[in-house]
Amino acid sequence: MERQSLKLQLSRSQNACLGGVCAGLAEHFDLDPIVVRILAILIAAITLGLGAIVYIVLWAVLPLGPPQYTPFDVSPEQAESIAYGCVDCASHADGNRDAEGLSIVIWLAIVVCLVMLFLLVALNISPMVSGSRWWQFWPAAFVIGGVCLVVVPLKGQRQMAWHALGVVIVALATACLPMSLGIVSWRTLALALRHLWPIVVLAVVLYGVGLHRSNSALAVVAALLMVVFCLVMLTSFIVPGDVAHLLIFMPDGRSLRIALASALPFF
Repeated sequence: MERQSLKLQLSRSQNACLGGVCAGLAEHFDLDPIVVRILAILIAAITLGLGAIVYIVLWAVLPLGPPQYTPFDVSPEQAESIAYGCVDCASHADGNRDAEGLSIVIWLAIVVCLVMLFLLVALNISPMVSGSRWWQFWPAAFVIGGVCLVVVPLKGQRQMAWHALGVVIVALATACLPMSLGIVSWRTLALALRHLWPIVVLAVVLYGVGLHRSNSALAVVAALLMVVFCLVMLTSFIVPGDVAHLLIFMPDGRSLRIALASALPFF
């Protein structure tokens, strides 16, 4: 009965990548935390940051849940049984090497899948945007890789730093996508760096210190500073690119024409 009441109470999980909100929702509704994190990122992107505000509110409101203990993975040097006597576990070291080799194969398979996913997205979206080429969507590859760093659970004391790095990669790649397509000029980035370079320098310093000291809070603050830099760059320092009109072909056969001269804010 006590366990059931604890389960009914929504709380933040201690097995967290950022604030434990997504992991807490996953534990509460018996879902995979990776799925919940992917949905949270998609909702934040679709709602233009409103989902991130909801996440921060839940982070501040929800209590921290109890820790969940998992069995320890130990590697004994030897074991003794009644049937087989004393068994030397060192002879099974080759099996551990095989497991390490298997993990390398798994990571290579993940990289190949990410590349194929990028090609699938780029080759399918480029015909929908008039005048674009598939290689112009190269920032999408970094978006996919950054999302993987955010949602995939990593082991070690610096896992939060990797998650924060994923957030930075997603933010920068998303900001570079309109520049790669010619909608926004690359001078936008130079202009933003000229005015906002203290934010970038502070973010790099905080991330370096957080990585060196395994301080998760500093890494998260550095990631948030870079997200602020990207948002301010795309709202206050935009220089229009060479593309004056954006023609998008809809899946139902209709076309949507957008006059970028009136749609983009100018600095």
